[in-house]
Amino acid sequence: MCGVISIEIFVMVGIILPLTLIPGVLFGPKWLRYLLILGAVGVLFYLAYFDLTVRELGAIVLFGDAVLAPISFSTHDYSRIVVFGFTLVGSLVLLYGLQLSRPSEQAVALVALSSAIGIVFSNNFIVLFIFWEMLTLATAGLILLRKTPEAIMAGLYFLSFHLAGGLIVLLGILLHYQETGSFILTEPSAGLIFFIIGFGFKAAFLPFHLWVARGYPSANFPSSVILAGLTTKIGVYAIARILPPSEIILFMGAAMAVMGVTMAMLQHNMRRLLSYHIISQVGYMVAGVGLATQLAVDGALLHVVNHMLYKALLFMSVGAVLYATQTEDLHDLTHEDSEEEEKQKKSIWKAMPLVTIGAIVGALAISGFPLFNGYVSKYLLKYAMYGMGPAEIMLMIASIGTAASFCKLIGFGFINGRARIINKPPLSSHLAIAGTAAFCIILGVYPQMISPLIPYASSVVGIYSVDGIWGALRLIIAGLLLFLNLAAILKRGIHLPPWVSVEYLIFNPLGKVLFNRFCQYGTALDTSVDDFYMKTGKNMYQFCQYITTIDKSIDRALEKSAETGRELAERSRYLDEAIDEGYSRTGNAARNFASRSKDFDQSLDESYEQTGEAMRRLAQGARGGDYERKRRIRFNPVEWTTKNLNFDALILFLLLGALLVIIFYFGL
Repeated sequence: MCGVISIEIFVMVGIILPLTLIPGVLFGPKWLRYLLILGAVGVLFYLAYFDLTVRELGAIVLFGDAVLAPISFSTHDYSRIVVFGFTLVGSLVLLYGLQLSRPSEQAVALVALSSAIGIVFSNNFIVLFIFWEMLTLATAGLILLRKTPEAIMAGLYFLSFHLAGGLIVLLGILLHYQETGSFILTEPSAGLIFFIIGFGFKAAFLPFHLWVARGYPSANFPSSVILAGLTTKIGVYAIARILPPSEIILFMGAAMAVMGVTMAMLQHNMRRLLSYHIISQVGYMVAGVGLATQLAVDGALLHVVNHMLYKALLFMSVGAVLYATQTEDLHDLTHEDSEEEEKQKKSIWKAMPLVTIGAIVGALAISGFPLFNGYVSKYLLKYAMYGMGPAEIMLMIASIGTAASFCKLIGFGFINGRARIINKPPLSSHLAIAGTAAFCIILGVYPQMISPLIPYASSVVGIYSVDGIWGALRLIIAGLLLFLNLAAILKRGIHLPPWVSVEYLIFNPLGKVLFNRFCQYGTALDTSVDDFYMKTGKNMYQFCQYITTIDKSIDRALEKSAETGRELAERSRYLDEAIDEGYSRTGNAARNFASRSKDFDQSLDESYEQTGEAMRRLAQGARGGDYERKRRIRFNPVEWTTKNLNFDALILFLLLGALLVIIFYFGL
């Protein structure tokens, strides 16, 4: 449970929290931005301390299947020492750029730091690739945000290299998944060459190293510090974590070390000099992980942390000089102007003593001077490489060149360098330089502090032996002597012909070949597309003709149907009018008949009333005065004749007959 909680702290605080700060950094007022960046500095520094003190980190699955494609994180033997460097140096870098970086650069820097930590704790290839591409976009953005034509070209150059490497890594991942059916982060079972090339782009393998010297000096100087600490180290971690031991990788690292230091000796731009030295120092790390013995891996990963510290320190110091003098050219700093202009200049080391001390500490550390952190990791690598023949000799040559080139940087840039001081670096940058220099010394004097994070627990207790110290000093003295012999030439500058470059010898011809091939394939594809369009056009024309014929037939049928419908509607209208007229006539007849029936009914009612009244009078008369007479008259049917009839009887007889006829007629 403790392990799970530990990894959750890194996931929530190291990966997710920096991303949540971005809106406030971008859109908040200055005081809020400063507060958020200082909070991020404190959080990252705490994570570095937490990484040193906790026993284990464990693993965590946020969601998804732990085998196929989840968002899951876990620790590895190599993870903790690398993430210690990212969090420690990340906190110092953010502090350095607090008052120097723009809000957009600070926001992108947070994305880059979050992505680097995400890569280190990735548990499968899907998560690794997601954060890999996030880091690519963030680091390219740090260059592009300078927005000068040079920076835009360098940023696109940088982006094209890293996107190409990312696509190659993706191809390797898909081949590995096809072979194993799993995305778990293990040694590739298929597509190994694609992993080597893809990781080689990020680690600045030869000849894919050109983005380093172009990209780092083109960014704003606070962004250069971030780039120096993150990009190539991720490539080294991926090689150590995923790829198997390989002599090819071992000798690639040795070649990088020699080539990088050689090119650095020829540079007069200070950040370009440091950029080539990144290639050289990364060569030491690549050689160590390529050899892949326990001592070599421990030395290489410890060198990752140490290099992040002293390289960040050197970029901070050079950036402070650039900020103060508006130049980073060694020729400008050592160039003698008129007497009046010389009076306005000041020595760099006098005008910025803390910055100069930081640069000297960084130079001694990268040269492997005893009591500085670079000595410790180089000591382990030197003994790991013992007996490796050419690779060992090449790394020793690179160490001599490193000492010589940094004698050039410190001598020409800080000790003998003079310039007008235009700006003074802010307090935050001085604090970052002092803190980084302090850690370079602390990890050199007391390397046991980082011992719990060394993967295979190689001992750093007895490194300050006589043989170890003398071996390091010999190389530094040789470098110093080399510099003294070449000082005049180096001060004047060495200008190589244009054809002495990887671009001229490899990339330009390769680019022409690829471009010609692309044009050929493009022309062939265009011809095929045209043929396809022509055939499709003919077929579509015929199809349209058929459709037109069908449409005309449908139109004619619709017209006939409409005409028939109109005729039917007209006839229906006539029929409806006739029916309406019949209804009207029938209604009038019915109304006339009803009226006549009503009149006849009223006449009958009156007749009924009159007949009833007559019958009532007749009845009353019969019951009255005639009663006695009628009683005396005796009715004899034999004697009944017309003489017995009178007018009243006749009327009564007729009325009764009429009544019987009416009742019979209407009753039936």
